[in-house]
This record gives sequence, C-alpha cells and structure tokens, in this order.
Amino acid sequence: MLYAIKGKLIKKENLKAIIYVNGIIFDITVPLSTLEQLPNEGDVFLFVELVIGEKSVKLYGFLTEDEKKLFNELRKISKIGAQTALAILSNITVSEFYEAIEKQDKELLISIPGIGKKTALSIIVEMASKLPKQDQFIPNIVKDTIDTLINLGFTKNSASEIVTKIYQSNPNISLEELIKESLKKLKNVR
Repeated sequence: MLYAIKGKLIKKENLKAIIYVNGIIFDITVPLSTLEQLPNEGDVFLFVELVIGEKSVKLYGFLTEDEKKLFNELRKISKIGAQTALAILSNITVSEFYEAIEKQDKELLISIPGIGKKTALSIIVEMASKLPKQDQFIPNIVKDTIDTLINLGFTKNSASEIVTKIYQSNPNISLEELIKESLKKLKNVR
C-alpha cells in the first residue's frame, strides 16, 4: 500500500517524526536509530509500513529498506508485535541483529527491553533460516572501494582486509579518501 514517504520534517520527538507531504501531515513512529539520524527539520525520505492493529492504525518509518524488512520479519514471529520489533531496531543495528542470530547470542537479545529468554530463543529459531548473504550488510563505500582495488589488480582478500580495517577506524571517510588510504597500505604490503 504505502512504500515510502518523502517530505519536510516538521518535528521529531519521542520516537516520532512529523512529516509534511503535499498538504498532509503524517505522524510516523520510528526506531531510535532512525530518529537520531534525521535532521531537526528539512527534507527527509523514509521507507514506511502501515500497521493496522485492533485498537490503532500506525505508520512506521525507517531510513533503510533493510530496517523495514527486518521489522516486518520480526512481526511474523509469535508474540512479537510492532512495538517489540521497534524496540529491537532502536537498540541494535540490522547487521548486529543478524550477527546475534548467527552466533545464537541470546544475551544480546535479552538485553533489549521487552525481550525475555523465551522470546529471545523464539527469535533465534525463527530468524536462523532468514539470515542474509554474508556481504549484504557491507556498506556500499566499502564494496565500491574493494571493486576499484580489484580492478587495479589487487586480490579480493587483501583489498577486503585493508579496506575494512580503514573503514572501521573511520566510518565517516569519503570514497576518495578510502581508496587513497587503501592504496597506500596495499603498496606497503606488496
């Protein structure tokens, strides 16, 4: 029905983003991770999901399609509603969540408010078959840099290792700087 919303953010507070779109003002519930990355006001784009419950109709918003997809997958699990799914996304990133599932780290899941031992185990069991491909959550800047280095004749393994280390030490690095720094390190390795 609704896929995404693009408009002007009027206000954000208490896991809510109030967005103006062509004469309509939307009250969108967002996870903390999304709320923190939104500007205080101005143009925004959110992937949205309309959830119709017994007593309410709510619109949920996410910065990425991966967050929206995980939100919907979590809601399919018995005893996990929209609010619990939102709590999970507010406390850990999508990649941290899938890493916890892969490692069967129920302690991380239990540390999220609203998740007990039984629910954590249910999540691990239900989501184990839905783990994404390993490289799906590698940031595009890292993938692009690795591809560039492979095209320059470096091996995938050496490029991946060095690019990942540089990116992890400075996640705000630009693509150009990441390529330059990686080339410097790779030339020292050769």
